[in-house]
Amino acid sequence: MTERKEGHRQPHSARHLARVFVLLGLYQWLADPTQDYAGIEAHLSGLLHDEGEQLEGCDIRPSDFDRADKALFSKLLAGVLDRNAEVAEILTHHVDRELSRVSMVERAVLYIGAYELLACPETPWRVVLNESVELAKQFGSGYRITNAVLEKVAREVRPDETAAQ
Repeated sequence: MTERKEGHRQPHSARHLARVFVLLGLYQWLADPTQDYAGIEAHLSGLLHDEGEQLEGCDIRPSDFDRADKALFSKLLAGVLDRNAEVAEILTHHVDRELSRVSMVERAVLYIGAYELLACPETPWRVVLNESVELAKQFGSGYRITNAVLEKVAREVRPDETAAQ
């Protein structure tokens, strides 16, 4: 087994980085639901002001935002905010407790994954699940529930695609 050297980081794809920053934005929104897209973007800008500093609790640096897929970032963040009631409704059918009792990180990951399954048919459902599980693992959340819930969501919103596999 190879040891991870201090300071050595795994490279992240631009699309993965976009999802990471959407997660950070949604976390802010879940903490303060009065925040809109502009407020969340301003908050993220505040997080990103210290160039080179690693964000606390994760392997992400502010400079990573420059490499993130900005179109995907905007599409996912705006989409979840605009359609949050619809996404929450879909999730409530598949989560075994009230959505408000799911941790904020886990909820943010579920919102991203469910929205992407619902509104981004160009991304294969397995890719959405894998990316969501990676986000959950990266931010220390329950990746098993993420996988289980989003697989059920995929079967609901993409029945033809999931049946084909």
